[in-house]
Amino acid sequence: MRLHSPLCPKCGAPARGTLDRLPGRADFNMEPGVDVDVEYGGNTEIWWDEQRTVLEHDDEPEGPTNRPIVCCHNGHTWPSVIDW
Repeated sequence: MRLHSPLCPKCGAPARGTLDRLPGRADFNMEPGVDVDVEYGGNTEIWWDEQRTVLEHDDEPEGPTNRPIVCCHNGHTWPSVIDW
């Protein structure tokens, strides 16, 4: 793949990857009940088949006016056309 904007506009670092959404389930530390307080148990199951790259506009298909979001190692994000 080739990025049209491979360098971060804020710091000049190269893009490290795309910004993605990963749905999953964060487990509780015990079974909840009516009067039982629960906390997170420290384990999250990631649903890899549901992974999606973040686009500029979530409700539209990818295209020239709706580019994928990429990020650098400094955490800055920006849109870039990606040729596959």
